[in-house]
Amino acid sequence: MRGYYVGPVVIVDDPEAPVKKPRLIEIYKNNVYKDIELYTYKHVDGSGLQDIKVRDAVAADNAENMDGMILARNVEFRDAQLRRKLRFALEKESIGYADDEITLNDNKYKYKFLLPETFSDNALRALAEFIHRFLVWGALYDWYAQFGMQQASVYASQLRDIEAAIEGLLKGPSMVKRPLQPFGPAQKINW
Repeated sequence: MRGYYVGPVVIVDDPEAPVKKPRLIEIYKNNVYKDIELYTYKHVDGSGLQDIKVRDAVAADNAENMDGMILARNVEFRDAQLRRKLRFALEKESIGYADDEITLNDNKYKYKFLLPETFSDNALRALAEFIHRFLVWGALYDWYAQFGMQQASVYASQLRDIEAAIEGLLKGPSMVKRPLQPFGPAQKINW
């Protein structure tokens, strides 16, 4: 029979999981589509385009079946991107099936968050506006990029800023502290 060594047993008190609070944000799809139409119409008005066919092609019209489908698909793509990025804060869902059908029955995007107790509920409205803007400007970027228009680059840079703002609201201020420089300022001061 072999001998076994049994070392000391260490009992570790696991800290309790942080308390999370559920919060819901709903973004109405009709408002998103209206904003996209408004922005594209104002862009066409201010662009100086004279050709009626070109103006009609550049201005999104959700009532036109083809424009409506392109816009809906662009917004759905931006919603998917945002959900992927925010999965750390979204409530876990048990979904056994998904498809790519866009239906009229589902008239809003629902973001069910599980947020830390420290999250300020005063920021919820701002978070809703940032999400709305991300969906609108993301779809506008896709819309203008398909035409190879310069306007797409304007939305591209702003999308990154909005995405960072959304993440910042959800993650809160950084808890990392940088140490002070022990030997004075980083740059030399010449007298």
